[in-house]
Amino acid sequence: MIKKLVSISLLLVMLSLLGAGIQAQDDIETYVLGIPLPFTGSFGSFGQDFERGILLAVSQMNAELEAAGSNIRFDTASADTEQTPEGAARALQTIAQTTGAQVVVGPLTTDEVLGAKQFADENGIVIVAMASSGPAASIPGDNIYRVIYPPDTFSSKAFATIALERGHENMVVLHVDDPFGNGMNEQFIANFQAGGGGEVASFGYAPQSTELSTEAAAVSAALAGFGDNAGFFCVCFPGAAQAFVQVAQVDPILTTVQWMGNEAMTTLEMLEDPGHAQTLINANFVTVSQSAASTPLTPIFNADFVAMFDKEPGIFTNYAFDAANIAMLTMLAAGNDGAAVKSMLPFISNHYIGTTVQAYLDDNGDQAIASYGIRKVSDDGTAFEVIGSYNGNTDTITYN
Repeated sequence: MIKKLVSISLLLVMLSLLGAGIQAQDDIETYVLGIPLPFTGSFGSFGQDFERGILLAVSQMNAELEAAGSNIRFDTASADTEQTPEGAARALQTIAQTTGAQVVVGPLTTDEVLGAKQFADENGIVIVAMASSGPAASIPGDNIYRVIYPPDTFSSKAFATIALERGHENMVVLHVDDPFGNGMNEQFIANFQAGGGGEVASFGYAPQSTELSTEAAAVSAALAGFGDNAGFFCVCFPGAAQAFVQVAQVDPILTTVQWMGNEAMTTLEMLEDPGHAQTLINANFVTVSQSAASTPLTPIFNADFVAMFDKEPGIFTNYAFDAANIAMLTMLAAGNDGAAVKSMLPFISNHYIGTTVQAYLDDNGDQAIASYGIRKVSDDGTAFEVIGSYNGNTDTITYN
């Protein structure tokens, strides 16, 4: 009789444990991470690759949570911002209304981030942006956190310093006519002239433009008017930059001056045409782009990305990976609640070291550590190679 009671007791315990296991699976709590990014347009390749970086982060986090016995899992919901402020607002609204997401990683550009800002602020949704840098989005107290890429108040100083070091007395700037391009143009002019530079002629182009022959003619005429010792600075998105180089490579003025360009021009697509690559080499083209440094996590990220997607990560894809990890770690600490995440995210971010540099936020919720690489086109025209660095926090340039 005692043996039977023991056997029955053991059976009941086993059934209880089995039931608990089944219940634990049924009690899985899913947190949705929104991904509003441009999947079409000239930044479509960036958006697609950034999404892969986020999906890698989510996959790894879910594996760790399962191994730890946690009942929390992350899922994602993506929507195309169409690379416009209106599209970003629609994408954020779609994600929030269909999934209830409280946190999103993206959008990409400052124009898109500002387009999504009102809906995010009004509905308590936290935006964790990985690459927006326009000063127009440096706003204290809102729901926007730009956790990896510092604002252009830093890089504009580097470009101005390089222009002055090159002996440019005057400059011509071609810039995308949006909050990012306008902000960079204004900051560059202020820094260039504060350092002793002369006149700056600026020309804006529409964000979606892919034909810039008129703008190229205007830039060429302005450079000719300045005479010797003038330089050119292109604050351009990839598609427009390629269109500009296509025209510039046969222009007698544009092929005889030195160029600088923002880091969006450092995509490998810029070098696919040998004529374009040679034009940039002849122009002694340089760019200043966020950290050329790496951490012990950088090669691990690269290997994991290749293993998951069978391709190398694109430029800045690791920023999306890091931003997603900051978002998820904050949600694990604060819960799936926008207000709580907003309160907790600066603390988590300030203690996060990812694949580039430590994330440390200023009072505007922007990355406050500014470490840049200075790059030029390699002699064989196949890549952009690091030739120096710029420390934005000390305002110093060091060449290799």
